[in-house]
Amino acid sequence: MGYDEHPGFLALSARLTGRGEDELRATGLVARHHATTLARAGRAAVGRFVDDLAAAGGDPGRLAAPESRELARAVTHLWRTGRWPGEG
Repeated sequence: MGYDEHPGFLALSARLTGRGEDELRATGLVARHHATTLARAGRAAVGRFVDDLAAAGGDPGRLAAPESRELARAVTHLWRTGRWPGEG
């Protein structure tokens, strides 16, 4: 799978990390991190998160739902460390 199959996740990740899409794409980890996020959080939670982020005007700092704030932190952590929070 290539990054072209995950444009929404790439855009979301860029917003959360403050990195450019090209920079994230260059890591070669978009598909892997997308799969990890779906496996750990579930499609339903990711869908709610995307909806919540849109309702917040795309600003992660304005997320109202605790679950969405936690998912934002988890995805950011994944990009920064290469691990899902709590994984040793």
